[in-house]
Amino acid sequence: MLGKNDVIYLYDGSMEGLLCCVFTAVAEKEMPVDIWVEEEASPTLFDTKAIYTDPQRAKRVAVSIPKKMGECAKELVEHVFFTSVEQKELKILRFLLLGYQHGTSVCKMLGHPDVAPMIDAEKALLNETHLLKGFLRFSDYGGTLGAVIGPKHYVLPFLAHHFCTRFGKETFMIWDKTHKAALYWKDGKAEIFDMQQFTPPNPSAGEQQYRALWKRFYNTIAISERENLNCRRTHCPKRYWAYMHEMQDLL
Repeated sequence: MLGKNDVIYLYDGSMEGLLCCVFTAVAEKEMPVDIWVEEEASPTLFDTKAIYTDPQRAKRVAVSIPKKMGECAKELVEHVFFTSVEQKELKILRFLLLGYQHGTSVCKMLGHPDVAPMIDAEKALLNETHLLKGFLRFSDYGGTLGAVIGPKHYVLPFLAHHFCTRFGKETFMIWDKTHKAALYWKDGKAEIFDMQQFTPPNPSAGEQQYRALWKRFYNTIAISERENLNCRRTHCPKRYWAYMHEMQDLL
């Protein structure tokens, strides 16, 4: 067990940086109060400790995870890192410390307070990824397909395979408005990069016609006698509607 220490770790926001936080916690036998991204840190009464990213230390921790806890734990940590849950870094640290104690059985300890939040966070990420595979709407901008999403979690890496496979011969871009990042696919190559702003071009007459046809199809197949707004919001949460052409009239 690590001793508690009233200190907050500050790191650069990368996975390597977080693994260095894990290395420091184990090496110095201390449990920080929290772990923050340095650029986003707010004033605090706690002491802070800057954890610098060292690729060698990060690699040592990365190698140790599947070796001591199995591939399941490695995948779980990677998935949770892409979520936007509160204190995800501290959750990952607590989980790994438990894993170093219990080995490969850690992923089966579903009711443990240091495991259950990790499982819940991963489910939230993968569920949002699944929903966006159906709710994402592309528009044609002069031969390039474009889409805007506003997810809670950083899902672009998990959407890439689905859409790059499905639209392999197309050129497209998906802009994540929440995380200011974009997935770009062209000529069989995918790239995810930072993109602070994206203003879609005005839709062409052809694009507007396709949108109108899609709305007509959507409304035509609906059965008015079986309309259930609560059920619709359950299966298609309202926060996605702003990015779905057929739902924007309902906002």
